[in-house]
Amino acid sequence: MASSIPFTDRIADGWRRSADALWLVFVPVVTALFSVDKILRITLINRFHVGFKFLNLPSPIESVWRFVNVPQSGVHIDSGPAIPILAVLVLVTMFLLGGYLGSIRRLLDADEDQFDFTHDAFAYLGPMAVWAAVPSLVTVSVAMLAGGFGTVEGNTLLPLVFVIIAGALVFGYLFYAAPFLVVLRETGLVDALRGSYHLAVSGGPYASYALGYVFFSFVVSGALSLIVVNLGIVGLLVGIPLGGRLGLATTTATMRFVADVDDQSPTLCEWDDGGDDPFQQNAGEQASNAYGKASNADDRLGDEFDRDGTR
Repeated sequence: MASSIPFTDRIADGWRRSADALWLVFVPVVTALFSVDKILRITLINRFHVGFKFLNLPSPIESVWRFVNVPQSGVHIDSGPAIPILAVLVLVTMFLLGGYLGSIRRLLDADEDQFDFTHDAFAYLGPMAVWAAVPSLVTVSVAMLAGGFGTVEGNTLLPLVFVIIAGALVFGYLFYAAPFLVVLRETGLVDALRGSYHLAVSGGPYASYALGYVFFSFVVSGALSLIVVNLGIVGLLVGIPLGGRLGLATTTATMRFVADVDDQSPTLCEWDDGGDDPFQQNAGEQASNAYGKASNADDRLGDEFDRDGTR
């Protein structure tokens, strides 16, 4: 069954298939550049840093910051124009999100022979606008609320912090498939949220994929954080495109996974032989071809020997 494909095989398949559309890396690269505060913190850090990302769940756009633990620093950024800038970034993100996921769907669909990023961006603009805007509104609201508690002792705010973190984790698990379902089912966000919820509460492959992603991002974040944070500008120049390439592979893998486990989504491409890893199949084919060539060589040697023996 396609739903039983190991997580590592899915990531490997996502990496291989996304190589046919490397131009899409520009999306996670652009969104990574939106995080100016993280870039500034890295350029000003003056100590060695080791860090990991904990409890990461699949996301529709995964930039380098999904896999890098950025340390806190004394850098302060004026928040005066933050809300207008955030509004612009949300508008850009909602446009990129639809085009990005739509293009990945076309990449995996054997019946599609060309990309149409702009068409997909506008086709899914409504659902993606809500998906991109609501978390930003929640973030701003929490920041303003925390600012209002400026005179409250830190220990008093700990319960609120735990509630927010727990809520984000629950939401992330229940609905990580929603933006993918919007594109796969070509439906609205409400139906996609409902579909993602049903997949989540059923557990099984949906839960296994989430756990696999958590472990994968934890391991990768350790290595990528060492490079990006400790090498400063060089680390950023290497890490941002590298993280974008990795994000494209994981998003491609997640798109195919959701299509495999959702009954209402189209089958984008088949896993041959009931779900065997395509890399293993290619290795098997190569071994079979090599065996065939060796057998032919033995036959030719046997024929030569027979001719020599009859002379």
